[in-house]
Amino acid sequence: MGRTGRERNVVVIALSWTMMRPFGAATRTYFALYFLELGADPARIGLITMAGSLTLAISRLLGGYLADAVGRKRLIVSMTAVYAFASLLYALARDWTWILAAEVISSATLLYQPAIAAILADSLPSEIRGRGISAARTAATLSSLAGPPLAAFLVGRMDLVPAVRLLYAARSAAVLAAAVVRMTLTETLRLEERRPISLRSILEDYRRAVIWLKGDLGRLIAVNSAAMGSYSLAEPFIQIFAVKEVGIDPELWGLISTVVRAEILASINLSGYIADKLGRNISLALGYGSGAAGMLMLLTSPPGSGAWVLVSQLVYAAFASWPARFALFADLTPAETRGRLTAVRGLVENLSSSAASAAGGVLYSISPIADLGLASAGLTLTALAALRILPKVGRLPDRATAEISDLEPAVVPGSASNLAPPSSP
Repeated sequence: MGRTGRERNVVVIALSWTMMRPFGAATRTYFALYFLELGADPARIGLITMAGSLTLAISRLLGGYLADAVGRKRLIVSMTAVYAFASLLYALARDWTWILAAEVISSATLLYQPAIAAILADSLPSEIRGRGISAARTAATLSSLAGPPLAAFLVGRMDLVPAVRLLYAARSAAVLAAAVVRMTLTETLRLEERRPISLRSILEDYRRAVIWLKGDLGRLIAVNSAAMGSYSLAEPFIQIFAVKEVGIDPELWGLISTVVRAEILASINLSGYIADKLGRNISLALGYGSGAAGMLMLLTSPPGSGAWVLVSQLVYAAFASWPARFALFADLTPAETRGRLTAVRGLVENLSSSAASAAGGVLYSISPIADLGLASAGLTLTALAALRILPKVGRLPDRATAEISDLEPAVVPGSASNLAPPSSP
């Protein structure tokens, strides 16, 4: 694959994200409140989130193997289209059980996420990975600025449930259009690297891959999993806390979300620069630390204070952790096993996230303050761990390289990588 093909892949993925992002941001603005209107309570919302995370963890195992075995493009294009139809269930939901089914089915169709990570890692030079992934998402983040005000406008005119139904339907249409755009991707897995698929080969390839789960890579996965668990304890309930506990208007929450997304546009590029120039661990620590501080500030919001909620969310999103996660994971994984290691990393992180989501739903039902406070404490400890035990730049260990060369066949699959945030379609 030449330079033109690599550059086109980054542009095509960025363009497809840009098409989907406004409607994804719009539905996320009110998703928890929509679930409440359909009969869910915080515990059920935790159950829904847990089911989605657990399904995604399992589906990524298959997707990570397929990304390295049969090719990236075929998997990305076909499953993006399937995901578009599966996510229509959110718009058609009669009650919260439909939402639960939609979460499981749509998460299963996202098995192509490791292929997205793979094709980007194949296409981005190692020395600019942090800035490269940030730049690829800049246009998408810019387009997402339209999502929250669109959602707030429709909720103000149509009431919450019909407005969010319409937004979910529009999101499905945008995802389907993105699948068409992704047909122009250039395959990065060479024809001679593809091979027949069998259960035995899947298990054997994952056995070869897990030899890398030690040292800095193992510590990175442990830190990321702790962070995902901390976020999942409280993040599904932040909008509920702002509207139901602090007492701000839902339309004001939509405007706050718009301002925060404008900040994210700047923060992702700053975070990518910090990851490349100052260190991956420093960028991770800043991301997790700002999340902890923002959550703690939200807890101290005076009743009805939209200004305080706004400041808390600006602090919460001040630094993005995922450019550093992408870059450090790619630093620490060999090209021939990245697809499978991406799936293993996703499995561990999603298991942590799913357990925390269920626990968070129960804890929030008992004490919203305890739930958000515990999440803030977890992110604080995770930030300190990232700063202390993770490297500024990752290096492949020589001993592991020698071991893997003894295990891998002469023809090995191509590269993949970690793409954050994990839920990006």
